[in-house]
Amino acid sequence: MKAFKVKRLYDGNLGAYFDNCVVVINGEHVEEILSLNEFETYKIYNNVDLLDYSQYYMMPGLIDCHVHLMIPGNNTLGEYIANEWSDGEINIMAYRNAMEALRNGVTSMRDCGSINYAAINVRKAIANQNIIGPDILSCGAPLTCTGGHCHYMGGEADGPWEIRKKIRQQQKAGADFVKLMGTYGGTIGITKTLTFSDEELMAAVDEAHLRELKIAVHSCTFEMTDKLSKIGVDTIEHAVMCPSDCSKNILDEETANRMASKNIYATYTICCVKGEISRLEKLINSNLATESDKKAYESNVNYDNLINESFIFQMERNVPYVIGTDAGWRAADFKSSFYDNIYVMEKDGAKSIDLIHASTLRGAKALGIDSKTGSIEKSKYADILLLKKDPADSLAEAIKKPDVVIKKGNFVVEKALNLTLNY
Repeated sequence: MKAFKVKRLYDGNLGAYFDNCVVVINGEHVEEILSLNEFETYKIYNNVDLLDYSQYYMMPGLIDCHVHLMIPGNNTLGEYIANEWSDGEINIMAYRNAMEALRNGVTSMRDCGSINYAAINVRKAIANQNIIGPDILSCGAPLTCTGGHCHYMGGEADGPWEIRKKIRQQQKAGADFVKLMGTYGGTIGITKTLTFSDEELMAAVDEAHLRELKIAVHSCTFEMTDKLSKIGVDTIEHAVMCPSDCSKNILDEETANRMASKNIYATYTICCVKGEISRLEKLINSNLATESDKKAYESNVNYDNLINESFIFQMERNVPYVIGTDAGWRAADFKSSFYDNIYVMEKDGAKSIDLIHASTLRGAKALGIDSKTGSIEKSKYADILLLKKDPADSLAEAIKKPDVVIKKGNFVVEKALNLTLNY
């Protein structure tokens, strides 16, 4: 057993912390959380190695509720990956992406769409081959209409019974939840409209819950976000509150209040277009931008402003938000995207103590994995970060370069010992 003496423990529960304590780990799990005096008695009867991190802050590993492991996050289009890469190449890249996120503190993640079950393959490899990696939940391919958003991932279905069959097929293949595209998105050449009829949408929600699966629905319009708040899905991805023309947000009190009262989680991918803005800005500053590039820049900046305004509005009305980076999509990489999202949320007024909870236990509850992870409590997985900076002062600054990352009791990064395990 290993025992960690820490300056302060943030256990993942909202606002909860414990000063000058010892966290005991036995194998993959947390064994005990003790005061210094309690540990003096405990070590008499137990064979335990005490590691002195008394100048460090401890918190649970981060939970990223929205990633795409099949895409590298370097502005390569998912359409290109799907058409040009072999399944083997995609699986290897998906594992590389998962490990990059883990090295930067993400110990659990939810993959919201990959081709040919790439994320499920990586999840199985980590479990069956006994190799280190984050815990991964996967939907397989997201459900979409013929020619809809992310159609190239293989989740096209039309009509209630095709949708029900697709959900059953994906659960058979190992899907952990259902992801459905409620609206258009960034896929090239698709129509800016809702993806499914109300009948199709209700069939998907009914089938998912019948199969005891959670359902996450992608929403890039107010119309869909409002509709989902009435239906009662499990998570709303992006939770945008503007119309399809992105003219302005419809900041509707009733919609936000329904989401809060029904405990519908909003997965905010608040930095999803910032990488594209940065890329286009460089072209403009270098005088290399076309007129199309300039229009795209203006459009993305406007959309980014709407996303931030929508997040602030919902946060102030106590909508339970969780963190999703959209890592893989466009320029959202697996190294810095979690930090980027937290940095922007803090700038938007989110309190760091709430962000700790949103990044850990609240995220675990949204994904349905809170009995295993998300907080540092007895019998849960020892998914842990140790940080030199106090995350309650600024979570972004504390996690920018995690000092220690532990996954199920195993060191992944330990900078004090100059240890980084590369897989």
